[in-house]
Amino acid sequence: MTKAKADLRSPHQSCRFDLNGDHHAHKRFPERLAFLLDNPIRRWLSPPERLISKLKIGPGDVVVDFGCGPGFYLIPLARIAGKTIGIDASSRMLERAAKQAKKAMATVEVIQSDGTDIKLPDNCVDLILLVHVFHEVESKATVLKEFRRILESEGRLAVVEKTHRDRLSPKAFNPPTVSEKEVVREIQEGGFRLQHVILMGKDSIFMCAR
Repeated sequence: MTKAKADLRSPHQSCRFDLNGDHHAHKRFPERLAFLLDNPIRRWLSPPERLISKLKIGPGDVVVDFGCGPGFYLIPLARIAGKTIGIDASSRMLERAAKQAKKAMATVEVIQSDGTDIKLPDNCVDLILLVHVFHEVESKATVLKEFRRILESEGRLAVVEKTHRDRLSPKAFNPPTVSEKEVVREIQEGGFRLQHVILMGKDSIFMCAR
């Protein structure tokens, strides 16, 4: 374990809100619709554990849920990882995630950032997870550079995007369908190596190495 990772260990919930920050994201999910991201119906239709089980997370791993929103994946991640950090550009989303984590008695840390400047030390994270978020990132090159900085030398990046069209579900309640080739190109241009792609329903999980 590196010193940077050891310094992240904390027995209490921690919040870092930059309430005066000016965070902008490309086509970011509206804060007023946060209830659509974390509710019993979504958990029944798409249990977060289904995705998390494919990520091979160990009990000593430090995991970042980037674009965590109200905590749909953040809280289940906290139950299996050694340290779980939620990052989002929205202070409202983070406040909701922190509240939900406290209610679930899950230990998490939340940090407000759009990804261009993440207040974490170098080489301290084992896995960064983005679920239906990568397409929203405006400054992808800068954000991916920050990801490389905070990841351990053998750290992993997991990007989940909807790559197959769903003709039955209304567009208003689903992420956009993106090009698999475009996602791979942008990830590789950011300095990551694509290891493999896992298909899960209409989604693709792009597993990448630093």
